[in-house]
Amino acid sequence: MVPATFHHQSPRPFTARSLVPLTPLRYLGLSLNKNSMYSIAEKRAKESFTEFLREGSYRITPERFEVLAAVLRTDDHFDAETLYLSLRASGSKVSRATVYKTLSLLHQCGLVSRHMFSPGEFAQYEKTTDRPMHDHMVCTRCNRILEFDNRSVSYLQKQLAHLHDFEPSYHTLQIFGVCGDCRRSRQSTAAKNGAKSAANLKVASAN
Repeated sequence: MVPATFHHQSPRPFTARSLVPLTPLRYLGLSLNKNSMYSIAEKRAKESFTEFLREGSYRITPERFEVLAAVLRTDDHFDAETLYLSLRASGSKVSRATVYKTLSLLHQCGLVSRHMFSPGEFAQYEKTTDRPMHDHMVCTRCNRILEFDNRSVSYLQKQLAHLHDFEPSYHTLQIFGVCGDCRRSRQSTAAKNGAKSAANLKVASAN
């Protein structure tokens, strides 16, 4: 069995409708470095998006490539609204509609992946450029996302696709549960409540 490689992401709210309240600073948490230079992979992404737009007879506009550039400079998961607000905070004039539409096109093009980490929440996106294939564990209590990659998962996918004569474009695996920190916190709270109940019972018996 090939051991999995894990990548922790700090707990962060998914969207404005998350159970965890958002503050403006956390909401505008994407780091958009204007001085970031295109890497070779990023140049290829730009060329790929240009070709996709031309083949689909979509308009090729500077605003769409401004959104692409912001996505390529973002290493975290994000939703469309967070990306829009981060662009606006950096001085961009790109409209909200352009951000949403461009993300949809980037997903169709294969330059971003789209996830639904929590029922009823907005879709989460992440770039596929310069990122290895990976899957996710999601804590349903604190929204922490644990990324992992395991060659056994990729191998199984290839085997199943071959068995069923299927040509996969991409895959997504999401495991939902409770992380270790939340479990320990819950156990600690239960222990404290148990001790408090026992103390109250002892006082009641003494009276």
